[in-house]
Amino acid sequence: MKKNFLSFAIVALAAGMMASCGNKSANTEGEAADSTAVEEEKMAAMGTWEYPEGSAIENAEEISCVLYANSWKRSIDENKDPAAGTHIFYRADLVKAGDTQSTIKSISDEYDIPNSLIIPIYKNPTAKKGDIVLTWWQSGSGMQRAIVTDASNPAEPKIDYLDLNFKGDGEGLAEKNADEQLKPNSFVVLKDGEWQPGQTIVITESTEQLLGTIINIADDKILYEGFAGRVKVAKKADCKLMPLNPGVKAGDEVKAEFVGKLRPGYTVKSVDAAKGRVAVERDGNVEYKSFLEVSK
Repeated sequence: MKKNFLSFAIVALAAGMMASCGNKSANTEGEAADSTAVEEEKMAAMGTWEYPEGSAIENAEEISCVLYANSWKRSIDENKDPAAGTHIFYRADLVKAGDTQSTIKSISDEYDIPNSLIIPIYKNPTAKKGDIVLTWWQSGSGMQRAIVTDASNPAEPKIDYLDLNFKGDGEGLAEKNADEQLKPNSFVVLKDGEWQPGQTIVITESTEQLLGTIINIADDKILYEGFAGRVKVAKKADCKLMPLNPGVKAGDEVKAEFVGKLRPGYTVKSVDAAKGRVAVERDGNVEYKSFLEVSK
């Protein structure tokens, strides 16, 4: 059902061996083999990510739209390793669902992409005030988590974005886009303690604790988006779910996000639960973190 693909190293070795013949006929065969190798390389859909291409998307007929890794196709077309690039997860329509890849349609293009790089958004979601949802920046672009500030219309709630910069002086992108109303069928409600796309995880690597956003889960592996749009793979056993509400109060000593990692030594100055923000201080500097960036 799930399958891994040839690495770029194997494809390159095969191409080199085929091109080594010396006569004209052999050269012709070598050129054909090189062309075949390029096509095989394009088929190495997950590049050097040690992660399956994907399994069939559940309840595809109930999907409203999807979020997808925007740089994957360009990497494949340019015969580059998609795992080596950075990715923003944009919105697209699902045209056809397949067993390991599905056809999506973005603003200007239609193509197949591995299911592991697709996050489905299902029809008819509703939210209540205080919920944290997975969506996209609807007056901008790119995957976002957001907190519901007004659920007067549960199908089209107003939200504050949690992954946009919050400065505390009204000048941050989060503040300038506060109380934005979501379109219907454009979000997924995240559930505390549930391993689902959009959740924040802490990945333990040696002595460091990295923060990531779940994209896909396959058995004992997690595909996640880390710092600066880098998509990586971690063992599930090395990961821990962050709570949607850290449950902190003024005066608490906490860890907080710094350059994609949890860093100790912060003190909570104040909590704005309605906006999902925590003001923290370290070395005399006050910063504003989202609920998804603070841990006891």
